[in-house]
Amino acid sequence: MTEPPSAEATKPFAVDLHEFADLLRQRLVARQADGNPLAILLIECGVIGRIDSVWGYHVGDAVRQRVVSMLCSDVLRPGDFLGELGRDEFACVLSTVDGPTVALLAANKSLRTLNVPFWAGDEEVYANPAIGIALHPQQASDADGLLQRARSACTQARKLPGCVANYEADQDLADETRLLVENRLRTAVAENSLELVFQPQYDLRLGQVMGAEALLRWPQAESGLIEMEQVFAAAETLDQVSDLVSSVLNRALRNVSEFRYSAGLDLRIGVRLPASALRHPELVDVIQRSLGTWSRRPGTLILGISQTSALLADSSARETLVKIKEIGVKLAIDDPTMRIASLFRLVELPFQELRLDVSAAGDPESAPKTERILRAIVELAHQVRLSVLATGVTDDAAAGRLKALGCDFMQAEFRGPAVEPKAFVERYGFSED
Repeated sequence: MTEPPSAEATKPFAVDLHEFADLLRQRLVARQADGNPLAILLIECGVIGRIDSVWGYHVGDAVRQRVVSMLCSDVLRPGDFLGELGRDEFACVLSTVDGPTVALLAANKSLRTLNVPFWAGDEEVYANPAIGIALHPQQASDADGLLQRARSACTQARKLPGCVANYEADQDLADETRLLVENRLRTAVAENSLELVFQPQYDLRLGQVMGAEALLRWPQAESGLIEMEQVFAAAETLDQVSDLVSSVLNRALRNVSEFRYSAGLDLRIGVRLPASALRHPELVDVIQRSLGTWSRRPGTLILGISQTSALLADSSARETLVKIKEIGVKLAIDDPTMRIASLFRLVELPFQELRLDVSAAGDPESAPKTERILRAIVELAHQVRLSVLATGVTDDAAAGRLKALGCDFMQAEFRGPAVEPKAFVERYGFSED
C-alpha cells in the first residue's frame, strides 16, 4: 500500500494513521535541510460517518476508498502523500510548496474534486468537506504542532461559506478561551453558582410593568449575562438538565413571590428554555413542584422556547410541550432564528405568545415598508391567538409606534436593564402600586 517513504519523486500515495506520523516527520527533516516550505491540508469529509449509520460500514468503506483515490489522483502531485487519520478525516501533505497561494489552490481543487455525487446503493450522497491549511515552517516546526494548527483551521473553515481556512494564531487563542469558558461554566452549573437577575416587561396598552424575565448572570461572563442555551449545553454534558430547570424555576418563582408580598407587584415571570430541554420527560413534574412550592398560579409562568426547529423533528419534545400547556403554564415562541416556514407548524403547537426582536427593523416611522411588515406580523400573530412581546426596542418613540401597530408587550433595555431582585423592588415596587 505504501511507497518507500524516501522516494519523494514517486506518485502520490496513501498511508494509515500509524505510518503517517513517522512519514511526516521524515518530510519535515528533509524540508529543514533544504529550507523549502511544506503544507498540510486537513480535510474533514463530512459524509462517511453518516453513510456508515444509514447504509452500513461496507458502503462507507467504498466511499472512503473513492475519496482517497480521488485526492491522490486529482489533487496531489508526485512526492505528496495522504494520511487517513480517521473515518472522515484526511491529511494531504504537500511535500514542497512555493507559498500559501499554492496550498490554497490545492485546497480549492480538493473541494471541487469532492463536490461530486457518491453513490450509496441507488442514492446520490454529497460530501460536505471543510479544509484547514497549515504551513511549515511559518506556523509550526514539528509534526504535532503542524497537524494541530491544520485541525484548528479546519474547525474555523466549517464556519465559513467557502469551507477553507488558513491557520490564524488568533483562532487558537479564541478556541482556548472558549474551551476554558465551557469548562468553567460546567463547574458553575454543577455548583449551582449562577445568579438570577430580572428585566421588566411592559404592557404597551396600559404603560406599566406587568412582568419580568429571569435572566442568568455569571460573573465570569464579559457582560455578566449569559445565554440560556450555553448553560443548558453545559448541563447536558453533566446530565443535570432537570436539576438546572428546577434551580432556575424555584429561584425565579421565589423572587417573583417576594415582589408581590414586599412591593405589591403581582407579576408574571418569564423563563427561557431551549427546546432540547423538553426531551426530558420529568420536566413537567419539575415545573409542577416548583409552582406548588411557591404557591404560584400556573398562568403567571411563561416559558419562552428557543431553538424551535428541534420541536419539528422531536415528537417527545412536542408531547412535553402539550403537557406543560395542560397544567396551565403559558408558552412563548422565543426564537430569533426561526424561519417563517417553521411558523406554519409551530402555530399548531400550544403557544400563546410570540417574542419579536425588532432591533433589525430600525425606525418603523422612517421606513413605511418596515412598518407594514411589522403590522402584518403582529396582525398574523393575533389571528392565530398569539400575543406579541417586542424586544430590541430602542426608545419611547419606537415603543409608541409598536403600540400603534397593535403590539401587546415590550421588554427593552432603555426602559429597564436586568437587575438583582432587591434593585428590582426598589426601582419598580411602590411606584407601580
